[in-house]
Amino acid sequence: MFTSALHFVFENHFDAKAAFIAVAAPPWVAYVLWRAWQTPGQLRAWGFRADTLKPSAIGSLAAGLPVLAAMAVYGFAAGHLPPPWSFWVILAIYPAWGLVQQFLLNAILASNLRALLPAWATIPLAAVLFGLAHAPDWALVSLTAAAGLTWVPIYLWRPNLWMMGLAHGILGAVAYYAVLGRDAWILLTG
Repeated sequence: MFTSALHFVFENHFDAKAAFIAVAAPPWVAYVLWRAWQTPGQLRAWGFRADTLKPSAIGSLAAGLPVLAAMAVYGFAAGHLPPPWSFWVILAIYPAWGLVQQFLLNAILASNLRALLPAWATIPLAAVLFGLAHAPDWALVSLTAAAGLTWVPIYLWRPNLWMMGLAHGILGAVAYYAVLGRDAWILLTG
């Protein structure tokens, strides 16, 4: 919750995405390292693992490729593509941020909800909360909530944050440029 509040303040009041990442990342890195040290097997339980890589890749590709194609068609039709040079920089670095977001969405939010609720309730609730973390940018809220409806079931089926972070990074970069018509580099660097 605190991370979401920080995100809201930094994004909406200061327009400082990079500053938000710089402030929010160290406590989360410390938490992950502490939990991994305290609880053997915790990283694997969260989805930092190799044994579920293939099924997670299949699920991510099956869901992601049609979306990627649709975003490209839309992007060209809307005049948002071809992208500027900065797209390639964002495409290279966004998977790391995608991994962080997938960790928060799935390993933290969806896993904790799943401990309390059946999967049929966990999936839409986690997706809506993930979307709302991007408020008040309602276009981004819609895109991320829809993505959450895809990523949460894949994670619950075969938890693997590596593949989901990569898919998130690619789809997120394309969505910013092709669908939203925004240069994520400018949003990041201010």
